Amino acid sequence: MRDIKTYTEEYLKPSFEEYQVIYRRKKILEILEKIKPESILEIGCGMEPIFKYLDTSKYKRILTVEPSKEFYENAEKISRGKVNVRCVNAFFEEYAGKIQGEFDFILCSGLLCELEDPKVMLEAIKSVCKNNRTLEHGTVVHINVPNANSIHRLLASKMGLIHDIYQMSERNKKLQQHSVYDMESFCKIVKSVFGDSIIERGSYFLKFFSHSQMMDMLHKRIITEETLDGMYKLTEVFPEYGSEIYVNLKI
Repeated sequence: MRDIKTYTEEYLKPSFEEYQVIYRRKKILEILEKIKPESILEIGCGMEPIFKYLDTSKYKRILTVEPSKEFYENAEKISRGKVNVRCVNAFFEEYAGKIQGEFDFILCSGLLCELEDPKVMLEAIKSVCKNNRTLEHGTVVHINVPNANSIHRLLASKMGLIHDIYQMSERNKKLQQHSVYDMESFCKIVKSVFGDSIIERGSYFLKFFSHSQMMDMLHKRIITEETLDGMYKLTEVFPEYGSEIYVNLKI
């Protein structure tokens, strides 16, 4: 069992993660705009639940399941006045059996790498997917994780700062992460539960340096938020080397 209290405290420390969240969310919103689901399940929301950025009246149902008490209370506060939204404070793996109904879109963001046995989470997600194989009506599942082939890891490896791109950083350890995935290993673990169901894969936001270095450059105005917007778009040119990778799959 993860130490959620310690994880929450570490996650909330000021860092470049606040910008990483922005571009992670940007990719998710682009996907939502494309597939236009009627119901959403978000597994783990941090301090920025996706419904905060949606017109929830356009959705039949949005459920957020968050194990951290602080993150949950924040999500509950944000949900006030928003229709069709419900927040639950629980580990999803334990709560999945209590969920009634099915969802068009399931979001599992930045979580798989933190689990000692990610298959347990994937099986729980599969259990709440619509049992419909048609592209029109099946559940789309979006999962993202940090990318071992991120430019900043490749650079650190070439500089001899890390032994290889899969080495756990100090930040990885503090956030209780267990794995650093490349696209091949990421797809392999997903396929072990969902089979050949991946309909889209990719990466987003090229990050050239570590979180602390990126933040330092922003503070010193060496780079700006406009620079970061350009780095997000750079995955159009270098599609394999974004800081995070994702798959969209359908049962």
